[in-house]
Amino acid sequence: MARRKKKERKPNKDYELLAYNGKSKVRVLAFDPGSRNMGVEIIANSIMTHPINDLVRFGELRPLFFAEVDLWIAKYRPRAIVAERFQTRGLMGPLIEQVSIMLGLLAGRYNLPIKFITAATWKNKYQDRYRCDLKVIYKEVCVEAHPFDACLIGAYGLEAGLGKALHHPPDIMMAQAEERSCLPLKMRRGQKVQAKPRKPRNTKSQVRSQVKSKARSKK
Repeated sequence: MARRKKKERKPNKDYELLAYNGKSKVRVLAFDPGSRNMGVEIIANSIMTHPINDLVRFGELRPLFFAEVDLWIAKYRPRAIVAERFQTRGLMGPLIEQVSIMLGLLAGRYNLPIKFITAATWKNKYQDRYRCDLKVIYKEVCVEAHPFDACLIGAYGLEAGLGKALHHPPDIMMAQAEERSCLPLKMRRGQKVQAKPRKPRNTKSQVRSQVKSKARSKK
């Protein structure tokens, strides 16, 4: 009996990086890893368009992954990188390999201080401090869970680097994540929420086109 062909996944949505006024002196590039939905945050937040989610096509996907991360670094000039380490819960196929490879690529390519943390490390600290349940917050916030987690991971990384506590309760983090989302906001709280109006999109500055042109130039 012939095997059924796997359905091809739709590519992640394209996005445009938000403008940066240069006022923030300490910036950390944060990642909440996943083979499909890899949250990224520094000034703005989004889901990466080009994660490495097929190890058979590793040689093809690696330059696209690097080119996309390069755009974030060139735009926002982070002082460090912080990312969540991936810990499997049961059988999850090649996911742990894919995520571990992406984290290894980040550590090996960029000459920046980098810190890996477990989910329990930052989630427990945040929930205990603000007496909140992130599962409830995910249902309220108008961005996807992965980029919102990347925002919280970035805040944790800033605290660790600065050696002092920052004030970032859930209501402030939700508002900032929604305001700085590179992707359209989700329908939450019983009504359709629209993103803030932005300048007309310049196709030359779209992340997808920049990534592809940058990846081609390095071949």
